[in-house]
Amino acid sequence: MIDRAVLRRLHRLTDGEPKTLTMYVDIDQNKTSNRRRGFETQAEAMLKEMRSSEPDDKDLAKAASVALNQVKEVDPRGRTALVVVNTFKSLAETHQVRVAIPPSVHWRRGAHLRPIVEALDEHERYAVVLSDKNRARIFMVFMGEIMEYSDLISATSMKTQTTGMDQWWSQKRFQRRHDNEVTLHVKRVVDALYDLSLRTPFDRLLVAGPTEAASELARLLPTRLHGKLVKTLSMSVSASPQEVLERTLETQREIEREQELEQIEGLFSELHEGGKAISGLEPVIDAANQGRIWKLFYVKDLEANGAECTACGAIAARPNGTCQLCGATMRPVSHIVDRLTQITIAMGGHVEMVDGPAADKLKKVDEIAALLRY
Repeated sequence: MIDRAVLRRLHRLTDGEPKTLTMYVDIDQNKTSNRRRGFETQAEAMLKEMRSSEPDDKDLAKAASVALNQVKEVDPRGRTALVVVNTFKSLAETHQVRVAIPPSVHWRRGAHLRPIVEALDEHERYAVVLSDKNRARIFMVFMGEIMEYSDLISATSMKTQTTGMDQWWSQKRFQRRHDNEVTLHVKRVVDALYDLSLRTPFDRLLVAGPTEAASELARLLPTRLHGKLVKTLSMSVSASPQEVLERTLETQREIEREQELEQIEGLFSELHEGGKAISGLEPVIDAANQGRIWKLFYVKDLEANGAECTACGAIAARPNGTCQLCGATMRPVSHIVDRLTQITIAMGGHVEMVDGPAADKLKKVDEIAALLRY
């Protein structure tokens, strides 16, 4: 499964010359055109069009041949295949993701990873606990995929109801026993969830199930896990994995928009108070060249052109002139925001693409901004 560590490695391996071929292929088997390996035809057509624009580029021809062979070896399980080829570095990798990314092909310095960066931003890793008073199922949801890790069943006795005074004390004993067993079940679930968090760290936590059981589980979460809890959902413990996935993705989208707005409001506070924040393409690029960006914000679908130094690799907002860092010649580069995301990730920073109300708010100052390390 692709993650930020994979992105950092791909950026490191492909940064600089020579060029890298990056291709996104729609392999969704729910589409009739992709069945019987129709996606191979799609990939071949994209590569043919790319080669026709640079017919004398032998390096492109070689990389395109390797990329097509990579596609022919794909066993389609996701919705999109990412193919990255750099023949000079002996790099030829294919990664599948279960989110839809528009098909495209790119031949340029550095792998074109912005679509994956944005997908990772939209899809944090969620743990989901679906529990009632004697059963609990634990899932992990990430990048449109769901995996069930545990299905715990505890021997919890049923509540009893009696009406005679002579049975009142017996009922009290049964009730205490039932309550103790439910508490032990909840603690067992919490232990399993904690163990999972150590093996496979997650960003957010959802607790679901019948209202009473979900509330009790949420109440007993230890501080470390409670800090990741974002919502409790009412759901049957026998829900299918697909139902759990759909509810999780719906909740994830709502929370992502809310968090984006909160972060942009925090960014505005830093901007207005003269804190560690900047806005505008040129100031952000200058900060990136200095390795100062901690978190990059930009509006969805933002496009801008710029330039890159032929010697030191520094970038600039203006497509001509000389490098301000080393004085070498600058060459024009399209999609400069892509290079900004790559540089930010390579320096251990974070990227936040914003949409909806957060994007509208960010546009009031500019379409791109950043929080700085110092």
